[in-house]
Amino acid sequence: MTFSDNADVLDLVEGRMGLISVLNEECIRPKGNDVAFVAKVYTMNKESNCLFKDRFFHDYEFGVNHYAGPVTYDANNFVTKNMDNLPSDLIECRKKSTNKIVSMVLTESRGGQGQKKTPKKPRTPGRRGSSASDTVWTKFKTQLVQLMSSITETRTRYIRCIKPNTIKAPRVMHHLSTVEQLRCAGVVAAVTISRSAFPNRLEHEFVFDRFMCLDKSFARESNDDDDDDELIQEDVDRLLSSVLKSIEVESNGKITKGFVCGSSRAYFRSGSLELLESRRLNAFGDLAVDIQRVVRGFVAKSKFRKLKCASIMVQSNARLSTARSRFKALRNACTIVQCWARSLSSKKEFGKLLRDYRATKIQNRWRVTVAKKMLKQHLAASIKIQACARGARQRPIYRTALAEAIEEAKLGNQLKTLQRKLEEAEKRRIEAEKKAEEGPKEVVVYKEVDKPEGKKEESPIKQVSQAPVTVGQLTSQQQTLMDESGKMLEYLRKEVFKLRSQNTQLRTDFDLLKENNQRLMDANASAGASFAALNQHAKQLSKTNTKLQTEGEKFKEQAHKLNMLQVELKEELKMKQGTYIAEVHSRLQYQKTMGRIVEEIQNRCRDYRLVEDILAMSDDCESDYMGGPTGVDLTPSKQSTTTENANYSISSRFKSFFAGE
Repeated sequence: MTFSDNADVLDLVEGRMGLISVLNEECIRPKGNDVAFVAKVYTMNKESNCLFKDRFFHDYEFGVNHYAGPVTYDANNFVTKNMDNLPSDLIECRKKSTNKIVSMVLTESRGGQGQKKTPKKPRTPGRRGSSASDTVWTKFKTQLVQLMSSITETRTRYIRCIKPNTIKAPRVMHHLSTVEQLRCAGVVAAVTISRSAFPNRLEHEFVFDRFMCLDKSFARESNDDDDDDELIQEDVDRLLSSVLKSIEVESNGKITKGFVCGSSRAYFRSGSLELLESRRLNAFGDLAVDIQRVVRGFVAKSKFRKLKCASIMVQSNARLSTARSRFKALRNACTIVQCWARSLSSKKEFGKLLRDYRATKIQNRWRVTVAKKMLKQHLAASIKIQACARGARQRPIYRTALAEAIEEAKLGNQLKTLQRKLEEAEKRRIEAEKKAEEGPKEVVVYKEVDKPEGKKEESPIKQVSQAPVTVGQLTSQQQTLMDESGKMLEYLRKEVFKLRSQNTQLRTDFDLLKENNQRLMDANASAGASFAALNQHAKQLSKTNTKLQTEGEKFKEQAHKLNMLQVELKEELKMKQGTYIAEVHSRLQYQKTMGRIVEEIQNRCRDYRLVEDILAMSDDCESDYMGGPTGVDLTPSKQSTTTENANYSISSRFKSFFAGE
């Protein structure tokens, strides 16, 4: 079988005169540079088929034909980047540190010191002391050797991770990039190699147990644990040769079978295992028919048994019904006899009960009459007692009411006399007016009266005189007297009307006072009864008040303590808020700088695999570092500190590696 081997590329990279040794030697030289490194690589590896040089290459460029394809490398700053070392005094100082994190990071950055020692390798020519072992490539090589040693000590399983697209979008498949990844990872070559020979392999026991149903002559007991491997191999060979005889191919007098039996497994050519599986399914179909036949027989037998049980139940129910009818007839006859006997005994008992009932009824009537007489006597005595008590209670009230009635009568009499006097005065006035109308004539004098709006209007003033008088005969003094008398009459009329309205108002107020007085007396009686209850309730309230005062003092003390705690908590929250804000600012600054670094790497680096690894590392660093402000505990744990320090060392290495590009 032909397959592509990558051993020549490995020899070119890590051979005696390979890229690693040449670069380490160039780092040791005082005036070592990148152009000299590329020239030495070309001169020392002329016979290598993997190394190539194009006429358009610069002095610092070289190409390598890898398994996946040709790759061009730019050797600028290779020497400076390979000499990324820490000062020796700083390393010694960090070794003596009591902090476990610092010492752990130191051992990791020193290429795994403190772990299992790796086997020593032969020194390449050009190395001087231990300075060459501190280069970046030598550290990477030692770490790779440790990884391979740990892989050989364990049972490993490889999982090929394929990216469906380069834009990192969901549900998008780029077929060309996926096929290229499969080809570069060697999956396509491994599949073609496995398909060219024997793609399927199974153990003898599994083959015999799985495909034994295809030939019944090979049936054997499952408890034969003493069978030898040779016997099982012979049985598998005979079984497969008999089953796969149809796909045997004869060429040049040679018979090529569809399988080959090894010492522990059977190897199948392409198509053989599929044929066995299809025949196995057909054999299972035949066996299923037999199983169905047995199951159907069992179902028919179960149905027959159910019918038999049902017929037995019907017969038993019929016999039960006949026996039950006979039992009911006998029970009815017994019931009639028992009823006749019970009726005789109950008649005698009823006579006794009737006589006792009548006697109790007579006693009840007599007791009722005696009780009624006693009730009437008690009722009359209680009425007399209540009358005396009510009279004693109502007499002072009556006396006060009588005095008030006398006063009211006096006021009424006074009002009546006043009304009578007013009526008599009114009558006199009316009679005087009538006499004045009959005797003298009415003289009308018009007088100018000022209105509020400034208009003048003539108002008539009636004046009565006993002798006929003309306007020209009245003097000015008489005219003024007549005017004043008219005004006095109008004023007196208004006062009379006011007194009448006040009188009616006083009467209504007097009635209201009577009603309110009665209500107050009733309320006073009820208030006297409730005063005792209120007094007792007040005593209870005073007791509860004292208790509440003591509890209030306790609550005041607790409130004071709570206020002090609240003040302390506020101060703590202010401090935490300040630290939180500072932490957020630092994390945002970190995120911005990390984004700039990743953008620079994506823009300047040519190796897309290295870019993807750096992006994955930055995502891990961001998820670990940015977890604090969102509520995660910020206290450093062992695992988080180691990952952060490792990521920091990786990021610093890549910063220095790509600083010149």
